[in-house]
Amino acid sequence: MGNKVVVKSGASKDLTSQALALLRASSSLSEDEIIDLHAAFWNDFPSGRMDKQGFIKYYEEIKDENDKTNVLCDHVFAVFDKDHDGTIDFYEFLIAVAAGSPGDLDSHLNYVFEMCDVSGDGEMDLQELAAFLKASLTIAGKSDKANHSYPRELAVGVFNTLGISEDEKLNREQFIQGCKKDPDLRELFGGGH
Repeated sequence: MGNKVVVKSGASKDLTSQALALLRASSSLSEDEIIDLHAAFWNDFPSGRMDKQGFIKYYEEIKDENDKTNVLCDHVFAVFDKDHDGTIDFYEFLIAVAAGSPGDLDSHLNYVFEMCDVSGDGEMDLQELAAFLKASLTIAGKSDKANHSYPRELAVGVFNTLGISEDEKLNREQFIQGCKKDPDLRELFGGGH
């Protein structure tokens, strides 16, 4: 094949059969789509690292048409910049592209949790959830609600529904199970599932 996934320690450009299998298993992309994305990534980012500006360029092509201000771009980039160095490698980029439309409810809720957990500590605090809700309201065309205290009030309501106090953090399992059990939260975060 001759294509390659970048490992953060700095590997070659070859896309090994093991890496290709892993990427196929963690995305809904075909082998040909992965190979094409890999070639485009390395053509545009010969260092093997994509910065936020490069990500925005690709995000423009795949984003939700309602996200006119790229308000979720910061959240999406932060989710996949696992080491917070301001860049992502090909593997992280491909997972970001593939995760844009997770198939089942658990996968979707896991993705929403990752989007909210900008700090990357595996927990979501009230401020992280409120920031995500503000971005989501803006995308949904409800910027009048996004500019006031409504996102925080909504976040407090989510925490209360899940039995979490405002000064505590919510872990992934609590978030996913709580959203699955509560019809309102499932509607809010379930992405139509």
